Amino acid sequence: MAALIAAGLTAWLFRRRVARRAEAAAQGDVIRVPCLLMHPGRQGRWLRGRLLIGPGTVEWKGGTRAGAALTLPAGLRQVGMRSPSLREAMKINGGARIVECESAEGAVLIAVLPNELGHVLGALSRAA
Repeated sequence: MAALIAAGLTAWLFRRRVARRAEAAAQGDVIRVPCLLMHPGRQGRWLRGRLLIGPGTVEWKGGTRAGAALTLPAGLRQVGMRSPSLREAMKINGGARIVECESAEGAVLIAVLPNELGHVLGALSRAA
């Protein structure tokens, strides 16, 4: 019974946080979208962090020491979107969507949960 209550509370808190982020984005505030990034400077490694998205801003804020010094490459634009492969799903959330991007430095992958996908796609289209 306690596990069921804990699961319900967790789901409610998650939905509440997503709703608040959507409200802040609608008001034009800068929001922090949790995601994973595969940067050309760190090939083969998913880096945890957040995308700071605002009306004129798209920035990477690394959540680990390895990703803290990185910035998003210049000329970042979306070229595709897909679900994770079986191998990728073992490292990242299998329900995530991977946004494939091109940049001046090479290919960039951004893994984000479906409920945050609209924020990321909108920001990338404005940045292009």
